[in-house]
Amino acid sequence: MQKNKTRWAWQDLTVLCLRLLWSIAVIILMYYLDKPDFPLWLVLPAVLLGGVIPAWVGRDFKTRYVILEFIFAGGIALALAYYFGVTRLFLPAVMMLAFHTRGKAHLYTLPITLLLYSLSAGPTIGEGLSHPLIWNSLSDGLFVYAAGYGLQTGAKSINAIRQKLALVNEQYAILEQYSSQIERMTLLEERYRMAGEVHDTIGHNYTSMILGLETLRPHVAAQEGEQKLQGVLELARKGLEDVRLQVHQMDPLEEPVTLDRALMQIAGQFESNTGVALSFRTMGEPYAVIKQAKHTLCRSLQEALTNASRHGQASAIRVVLQYDPAQLMLQIQDNGKGTAQLRYGFGLTGMKERLSALQGKLYIDSQENDGTLVTCMIPNQTQEGERRIDILLADDQPLVRESLRLLLGEEKDFRLRTAASGRQALEQCAAGQPDIVLMDIHMPEMDGLEATRQIKEKWPEIRVIMITTFEEITYASEALRLGAEGYLLKTLHPKELAATIRLIYGGGTMISQEVAQQLFQDQQLEASLNPYDLTGRELEVLQELTEGLRNKQIAQKLHLSEGTVRNYISAIYLKLQVGDRDEAVEKSRKEQLVQQRTQ
Repeated sequence: MQKNKTRWAWQDLTVLCLRLLWSIAVIILMYYLDKPDFPLWLVLPAVLLGGVIPAWVGRDFKTRYVILEFIFAGGIALALAYYFGVTRLFLPAVMMLAFHTRGKAHLYTLPITLLLYSLSAGPTIGEGLSHPLIWNSLSDGLFVYAAGYGLQTGAKSINAIRQKLALVNEQYAILEQYSSQIERMTLLEERYRMAGEVHDTIGHNYTSMILGLETLRPHVAAQEGEQKLQGVLELARKGLEDVRLQVHQMDPLEEPVTLDRALMQIAGQFESNTGVALSFRTMGEPYAVIKQAKHTLCRSLQEALTNASRHGQASAIRVVLQYDPAQLMLQIQDNGKGTAQLRYGFGLTGMKERLSALQGKLYIDSQENDGTLVTCMIPNQTQEGERRIDILLADDQPLVRESLRLLLGEEKDFRLRTAASGRQALEQCAAGQPDIVLMDIHMPEMDGLEATRQIKEKWPEIRVIMITTFEEITYASEALRLGAEGYLLKTLHPKELAATIRLIYGGGTMISQEVAQQLFQDQQLEASLNPYDLTGRELEVLQELTEGLRNKQIAQKLHLSEGTVRNYISAIYLKLQVGDRDEAVEKSRKEQLVQQRTQ
């Protein structure tokens, strides 16, 4: 049920209270000083009700209120005057009517009000217009009506002043916001400049050093040398990560843990929080797993445990992680009540989609009163395939290009070619189409984004993976829009990079966890600009409403029917939680939902 949109203003409450206090004072003074013969217990409540009911029922203070005031207050005043001899009780209502009457309505409100007040003067009206009481009543009524009209004018002046102050505050807020935006843009420009310098100097140096050190592994025979090399590599990666955190102002990532330990931590925490008996078992020889696969299996375990406890009401759960050379398999089996008709809700659907992105599968076997078995399977992308994958590596840094070529060249199913610019990458693709292109972003002659666009236009079947030093969100969004299947960091571990290449070669897609996190934050910021989830067409209609166009004009401008425009306007009212056009326009301008057009 829709609530009454009209709110009581402080002026309305003040005048109503003044009217009620006036009525109470007149009746009490009349009763105790003049000592007339009338029942106080009847007269006082009747007069108060005659003032409250019109104000409450006709709280919009328009035509309905005036009619109710004439009926209730006027009728009660006439009845009391002719039956009990209590006269002039309509005078407070005269003030209220003058205060709330607007514009030309005074032309009929004033004479009717004066007539009722003269009639409420008592039976003397029958003696004719020559009776002095009649003229006194008319003069008193005119004076009080003028006083009410004066109060109305004062209230309008106060409202006008408040609106002007609100406008001044709004303009001040806009100027303050504008100045803060200028300051923020200046800071961002300086930050981008510094980030570019760091990217072109320290970032490339660290990346080149890391990749160069990786190529030394086969040449280090002693165990002590291997340990020292690993220590230098970890120090270099930490230095690059510190630089990355300073550039992007991100929180440090958690320390990496193995898949089985991560799953055991989730299971142990679940058991301690819920009291459900849980057993965890690992089968097979553990091997390295890419971050996305570990993240997916952890989320799948959390969802399965939650479903087993909340919906299945299980008292015991068994978790098995199996490392198979061809695939990873995670099984979660509970002794809950199960169900014969399994429905995929939001959680299971998300689990299935995350597994599908890694070319994995989800199997669920649930029987009523016999528990549920959830099986998650992900192919082992670190396993070398039977077919050779033709890879084109495009990077303008010779050391980076050569280091990646040597590292990926250790994979038996990889065949590599190199290019030093985006233009050379296009020439290589024209000479012989590769399966995968590892594309750097910043390159001379033609950058990686333009090269990716042309490759996708000419050879859409070629799969492109963008590789870069930092998580440049603007470039990541543009690369994905152009059709790139992956966006990775150059500092990714060589084995994980190889696994990702196999995954994308097999039809999957991959974005590094760091980039995905910033993309998600960027989408949240974009959603905050449209908090009411208005569609594009609804925003267009709202834009025209703010320009002052009527329904017919909007229909002509947007090539729609008037009925369709009305439907869009109703949807806008519902989403903005407003009741009419003026409120929608005011809210749109206040919250800057649409851009103001310049004349």
